[in-house]
Amino acid sequence: MNTRRLLSRGARLAGFAILAAALWFLGRELVRHWPSLAAWRPDPASLAAIGLLALAYGGLLFLLAEAWHRIVAGFGAEPRRRTYLSFTATQIARYLPGNVAHLLGRALWLRGGPLGDGALARATAIEVAVTPAGAVLVLALALPLLPMERLQLPGWASGLAPPGGALALGAFAVIGLGAALAARRTRGIAGPLLLAMSFMVGLGAVFAGVAVLLGFADPLLAGFVAVIAWLVGYLTPGAPGGLGMREAVLVAVLGANGGGDGALLAALVFRIVTILGDLACFLVGWQVLWTPRASTE
Repeated sequence: MNTRRLLSRGARLAGFAILAAALWFLGRELVRHWPSLAAWRPDPASLAAIGLLALAYGGLLFLLAEAWHRIVAGFGAEPRRRTYLSFTATQIARYLPGNVAHLLGRALWLRGGPLGDGALARATAIEVAVTPAGAVLVLALALPLLPMERLQLPGWASGLAPPGGALALGAFAVIGLGAALAARRTRGIAGPLLLAMSFMVGLGAVFAGVAVLLGFADPLLAGFVAVIAWLVGYLTPGAPGGLGMREAVLVAVLGANGGGDGALLAALVFRIVTILGDLACFLVGWQVLWTPRASTE
């Protein structure tokens, strides 16, 4: 138990250190590009596009809500009204107090229903694994479509450039194949995994829309980097909603590929889009799905 606690504390401290480095990098970039950021004045059409992208992202979250429902359904009968509400009502908890609060909150929301604590804990563990596995599979499928010979990466990530890009492709392919095989052997996981992959494709498309709106010319690369940034933020302990980590990856990679001032602006606008989308998901769940919990238990 002591060893486990030490490992957990070490991982958390490492996560905080990485997050601090990411925030320092973003702060430096913010100071560097502040004149162009301060000069940005979105017109009504741009604001409308940002609003539509936020609504699109909020709608995509219901793919993950359905994935959560199907995972829970593998352990017992729960109506979608309860499983969806457990997702939407806790989604904004990812920002406070931390990155996993919303995942634990979903299971706590469903306590007192037909599933016991052990089943809810296993369902949560499956969801924790399935969502990033969906991201890895999407990256494995998309990587061959990218022009790796023209891809520029920051100096600290130069090992991923060709011929290192071939190694990255192999790593993604192996991990993706392992996830696919695990899905085939684990009853009921294939559906949630496909839903997670669909969400990741949509996530990439939403950020590609933001990037193109702000002048970045390669939507495929933008979408690909967005999924990587999501994955990095998800896997960093202590980063609420991937805050800081996701933006750092987006700015570093897109900046190295001609994003310029627009890379930081795109990362900031994307954060606004996802926060608004999370809020829209919460409000839809509250207004459409909410009923007194006592009536459903």
